[in-house]
Amino acid sequence: MYGVDKLTLTEDVALVTFSKIPANLTLISEIFLQFGEKEINIDMISQAAPRGDMTSLSFSVSGERLVEVLELVNQFREKHPAIKPLIAGGNVKIQLFGEQMPQMSGVAARAIAALARSGCELMLTTTSEVDISFLVASAHCEDALAALREEFGVQ
Repeated sequence: MYGVDKLTLTEDVALVTFSKIPANLTLISEIFLQFGEKEINIDMISQAAPRGDMTSLSFSVSGERLVEVLELVNQFREKHPAIKPLIAGGNVKIQLFGEQMPQMSGVAARAIAALARSGCELMLTTTSEVDISFLVASAHCEDALAALREEFGVQ
């Protein structure tokens, strides 16, 4: 309803953030290639617009792979000591899906407003034509789900 047909939940999601890293595509691709070589699936990729020659990069990974993620991040830090990545585990990804989203305006606005009313803090948001994904701390999961279910009339 209202552009959202389905709501799904993925538990045990970790957030990896590289703040203020060089906006260098070779460096960024090195991060992704290292994860790919270890067959660690990266999801919810979000890169901020560069500010000068710096940017920020965030993405989510399965919390089940957190030990391997920490090892990779430590290896990366050894090669690039100025870069200080942050890792936050214990999150959930809430995904709204709707075939009608491309023809509707305001779906993301309504979802974010519902989350704001619930007191939920967003850690990461990504979108495509037919879905909106939100990463929230597990502690806010039930309130966030209730708010989105009420707003869009989906279970």
